[in-house]
This record gives sequence, structure tokens and C-alpha cells, in this order.
Amino acid sequence: MKEICYVKKIIAIIIFTFLIALGLSANTNPDKTKMVSGKVMDKQSGETLAGVKLQVKGTTTFCYTDMDGNFTLQVNAVSITEVQVDFVGYEQTTLKTNQLSIGSDIVLNPR
Repeated sequence: MKEICYVKKIIAIIIFTFLIALGLSANTNPDKTKMVSGKVMDKQSGETLAGVKLQVKGTTTFCYTDMDGNFTLQVNAVSITEVQVDFVGYEQTTLKTNQLSIGSDIVLNPR
């Protein structure tokens, strides 16, 4: 009876270890990415803009600003890439990721 209990504990430990290893391997390398964030605003009025799309050029990585104009976007920390900022009625803006950090303000020009 005790042998069955030990076998169950060993199997549980093996399964738990496997799940932890699987979870760690699925995680992207945090050294290769960084978070950029900030607000997007109208140049003339200074008001924040909701629903602005920010996309890492050449990828499917993007985000939209929230109701207060705030955004958070994960970008490559190793190479410099471009982020396209696009909103209806405004000129499209392209920024390099090394120009962005936490707390970056982006100002869009109306068309």
C-alpha cells in the first residue's frame, strides 16, 4: 500500500516538473523584447486620441489606444524597427523603436 502512495507522489512530481518546464519554454525571451507605452495626442488641440492603431512595421504586432489615448506595445529590443501610427483624419506617422520608451507621447497632425 505504501509503495502505491510513493509511486503516485513520484508521478505527480514528474507531471508537475514537466508542466513547469513547458511553461518556461513557452515564454518569449524577455531580453529580446521591451515594452513601450505612452499617449497619442492631437497636435492642434492637445486632446488624447482613442482608437489609434500602432503597428510594428512588417509584423502582426499591434495595439490600439484606449479611451484616454494610452497605449502599450511590445517591440524588439535588439534591432531597431519601425512603428506605424495610423488614425483616420490624421497623417500617418512612422517612428523608430529607439525613439519610443515608457511614457512616450506621440503627436499626430490632422490632415
